[in-house]
Amino acid sequence: MKQHDVVILGGGPAGSTAATILATAGLDVVVVEKEHFPRFHIGESLLPATVNIFERLGVHSAIRDCSVRKPGGKWLYGEKEVPGDFTQFDQKASFKDNPYSYLVERCTFDKILIDRSEDAGADVRFGTEVTELIYDGTRVTGVKCKSDHGQEYELRGRQIIDATGLRALIPSKLRLRKLTEPHRMGIYAQYAARPTRDDIHAGWFLGQMFYDGWTWLLKLPEDRFSVGAVMTVERFRKSGLSPAQMLEKLVEENPLLSQGMTEDRRRISDVMVTGNMGNSSEQLAGDGWVAIGDAAYFIDPCYSSGVHLAMKSAEMVADLVAAAPSSELICPTLFEDYTQKMRHHESTVHNMVDAFYIASRNTSVQKMVTTFQGGWFTRRFVTFVGGDFDRNSSYIGRVRRYCQFVGKLFGNDSRRTPANSPEYLHNAAASAPATAAAEAAEAA
Repeated sequence: MKQHDVVILGGGPAGSTAATILATAGLDVVVVEKEHFPRFHIGESLLPATVNIFERLGVHSAIRDCSVRKPGGKWLYGEKEVPGDFTQFDQKASFKDNPYSYLVERCTFDKILIDRSEDAGADVRFGTEVTELIYDGTRVTGVKCKSDHGQEYELRGRQIIDATGLRALIPSKLRLRKLTEPHRMGIYAQYAARPTRDDIHAGWFLGQMFYDGWTWLLKLPEDRFSVGAVMTVERFRKSGLSPAQMLEKLVEENPLLSQGMTEDRRRISDVMVTGNMGNSSEQLAGDGWVAIGDAAYFIDPCYSSGVHLAMKSAEMVADLVAAAPSSELICPTLFEDYTQKMRHHESTVHNMVDAFYIASRNTSVQKMVTTFQGGWFTRRFVTFVGGDFDRNSSYIGRVRRYCQFVGKLFGNDSRRTPANSPEYLHNAAASAPATAAAEAAEAA
């Protein structure tokens, strides 16, 4: 049986980035993708540090032509706004030459990336599911596949790259996958409407805090919006509302969602649920395999870090594999530096996300955060949330400790109201269903 250089599981941003780099370097690359593209996906808000990767892949112009230019993001803390203008970076920011990013339609964005992989010479097999791993001793040497036409076959590679997203196929099969606490989930859909705020019209990402969660509103091409909320699974279960009922209620009552779109808004997609989003793999690499993107870990969407970490991790791994001698087996030790860098990113992003949720539960922390806007504080914050997760990590750690201290000092005093009360829904977002939808969320 033919041995390929690399078999990549998953054709999303991580898998396609790795495939393009490796195929361009002359390696024999096969990509196995369960779905057919284009397909719906969440994660439309991108970071400026990713633009450099677009340039390397040769897809920047195609992405620019079909996207909304994003100058930054804003968080609404009650009546206060905390802006993150990407032009307010520190002088060592990797994106100082391109202080902007994009709001994208993921079905279009992902297809641009995977089409580029095929153009580079990768063999992309859509509609193909991995059914089993193949081992030689303890080494993963390939996968058994089944196409949606019923064809079954095997693929073998010198290196297997897992880019299967939250499924995390190899870490899950090896029992290396774990949920992070507390369990949070997302509920979201697309709406047709026009923006009523100048910042939304200009392409800014907008998010609004509520108790231990948040809502988002971002503009897509052709008078459409991505609308959604993130909350704990516990709150999700405590409401008698279905996901669709809860999201519709939010759109009517949440200040950001109700006032950010015109009143003639209408939902134009199904309501989607992603359950238990926070996941991490205990190992990022093993004998014959390495995990990239969400298959390595996913923290939280509140700072739009997912796509950037997916593509950055793919770039790091692809460069390592491309440089490895073709006559030798690739050992897991090749990925030690990659693992160390990814764990550093994971820890630092987790610190910022944790500080965010501490603030969501405490108005005193919110006041502290909004007070320290401007100057040095803002430049470091913008550089970090712009995608430079390897910079300012000690600063981010201090922010988290300050938030923890103030939070403990004053307690969780923000919006102590029942999850399904009108007041909570107006200022926050309730949970969602207790029955079948909750079970579906857990399985997602």
